[in-house]
Amino acid sequence: MTTGDARGWWETEGVRAVTLYPWATMDVDSVLADLAERNVNTVMVICKESDGRVFYDSDTVPNQVPERDLLAEFVAAAERRDLRVVPVFLALTDKYLLEQHSEFVQVARDGTAIRYPNVSFEWMHWVCPSREAVRDHLLALAEEISEYDIDGIRFQHLEYQPIRNGESDYLSCYCDECLGIEDGDETAQRDHGEWIDHRVSTTTDLLASLAAPFDDEQMVNLQFEVYSDMESTLRDSREQLGLDIERLAEHVDTLSPRTAHVDMGVHPLWIRDVTRSLRDAVGKPIVPSIRTASSDDPGDHLSQGELLTAIQMALHGGAAGVSLFSAGANIGRLTDDQWSVVEESFEGLADLKGR
Repeated sequence: MTTGDARGWWETEGVRAVTLYPWATMDVDSVLADLAERNVNTVMVICKESDGRVFYDSDTVPNQVPERDLLAEFVAAAERRDLRVVPVFLALTDKYLLEQHSEFVQVARDGTAIRYPNVSFEWMHWVCPSREAVRDHLLALAEEISEYDIDGIRFQHLEYQPIRNGESDYLSCYCDECLGIEDGDETAQRDHGEWIDHRVSTTTDLLASLAAPFDDEQMVNLQFEVYSDMESTLRDSREQLGLDIERLAEHVDTLSPRTAHVDMGVHPLWIRDVTRSLRDAVGKPIVPSIRTASSDDPGDHLSQGELLTAIQMALHGGAAGVSLFSAGANIGRLTDDQWSVVEESFEGLADLKGR
């Protein structure tokens, strides 16, 4: 992470990113060549999956594509194409780890495990960061990834995940570790405020630990959910998710609010307000993540005009760039019309930043 007045590549070049999920038969060089032609300069590639497996040769967990080290292929192809590679690390969603240690799961107050089928999506299996073994496991993966010649790292899913079930929301985690229970005696859970402080300290310390292996030339980025406005984001992230955005910002170079305005049902102008407010609150470069289609209906794409407005609003808010994501992190789901907007917008951003 950069310190003092040092300016990283993400500030001098700007971030013109798409998020990409690799696949077993992928022609990495061809895909990156196409992205470079479209004025993309940064590929946010899924590296540690939501099921806990990875897309590289790991000594810690299984490789999703055992016959290929896709992260190494991305690094090599990106160098040929003058692209930046930023692996995406999905921290606390980890089906593989829970298959090995079911006791590591996040739990609601009533003992409900925060994992499928109790949560909305089958791939959601949440491990508790209060467990030392969980933290050690994640750090081992971060250290492996840092050994590659990458340009940064994006952390997401760092939160304590609530179950949202109709009219009832169940916060987590109330495991023995989070409650400070030893030999059947509750020693830490004296009031709700103390429990919130415990969660905040745990996630902040975890992020600091995971970011440590990466050097000053590598961008450390955190993506997180945002609410209707920045005041509620800062408050509700702390109380509902155990994330103190202002404290977490101290351990990263850039922040990426997940500005899925299409899912919020608001005008893209909201992206400008979120970007500006967050930048003022934390004093760090902001790279909003913009959804290109509805999460409920991936075929319901943003029109050319709406996507253009969304990107422009992020930049008008003072963003250091933008990161686009589609359903399943599948760039093939961007339409030709959307790509024409992206190419033109990214070219303008490149010119603005002096390429």
